[in-house]
Amino acid sequence: MFDQHIWRQQLTDYLAIFARHPIQEMQLAGSPGVLPHLALRTLTPFLNALHAHPVDAVVTLAAITHDTGANLLVRQVMRVHYPTAKDLDRIMRASTDLCITIERLLVELQTIPLALRRLNAQRSVWLRNTLKYELDAYPWSFVWIRDLLRELNGQDRIDALRRLRSRNGRYTGSDLTLIESALSDANAQTRAYAARLLGVMVGAPPPALSSRLLEVALRDSDAETRFAAARALGLLRERAITSDALAYIESHLIHEDSFYRSSAALLLGQLGEHAGKPTVVRGLCDLLRDRDAYTREAAARALGRIGPPAALPEVIEALERATQDDDVQVHEAATDSLALLCQFAELSVQAA
Repeated sequence: MFDQHIWRQQLTDYLAIFARHPIQEMQLAGSPGVLPHLALRTLTPFLNALHAHPVDAVVTLAAITHDTGANLLVRQVMRVHYPTAKDLDRIMRASTDLCITIERLLVELQTIPLALRRLNAQRSVWLRNTLKYELDAYPWSFVWIRDLLRELNGQDRIDALRRLRSRNGRYTGSDLTLIESALSDANAQTRAYAARLLGVMVGAPPPALSSRLLEVALRDSDAETRFAAARALGLLRERAITSDALAYIESHLIHEDSFYRSSAALLLGQLGEHAGKPTVVRGLCDLLRDRDAYTREAAARALGRIGPPAALPEVIEALERATQDDDVQVHEAATDSLALLCQFAELSVQAA
């Protein structure tokens, strides 16, 4: 079984890997450029399906594009089976028809927007600029991709978001629709700007918008955007974070990927006392021994920001051990939080 949904899902799964180390991925594949690399990765699910489910594969391809280049592509694959990025690059330079087919597939399957959403801000700029440069080397003009890159620049949407500052946090339904859409923008700067606007919102965001902001805080590829979303949720607190949402954040503390563990710890720190559940505090204490230094630092800072609920003897003891960490940032974070929690613990004793 193979259809366009499966094709896009398999492509999306790969692009999540590509976004972590794009240049390294290209080098390992021996790709001569980012355009042939993305073209090959876009075609890979189809190439696999063509050998396992040839009828489904051809029908799915024809539903997207059934031009001369598509026929050329199928004939080429039947001869070579699994072409490399270098093979594709060579054929695209020699064939305008194949360029047209590849362009249509890249656009229809949303390869470039999907990649940009997963790249951080600096790598997003690199990808857009590199693609613009490489397009000029091919016989076909790639009008659709050039138009797409202009749209993905995001300046118009940022300008629209900037105009919302005059609302002083009192947004209309259409304003919230724009903000929610901007949180999924391919441009990291746009996503971060939308998150900041929500942080000053008067009242509670709609549940769907709160959920989207939470996903950005936990999973966005750009560090600045994750922090902007975490900061916004920290400002909204109980207006956006329900008990179920807090449990969802807490579950990320034991995620197998350190990326999500550190994101969860950062967000919990922004939530402050609102995140002061005993299980959350214990989870953060456990992360002080995490193998990832960024996660240890985020956990140490979060414990200090949670404040009184974390001012427990076992937490103070764990932070004292963390002050001996070999990583300077972890040491400083543990030292700062230890000082805060000792003050809270002393005040608690005096009050008693």
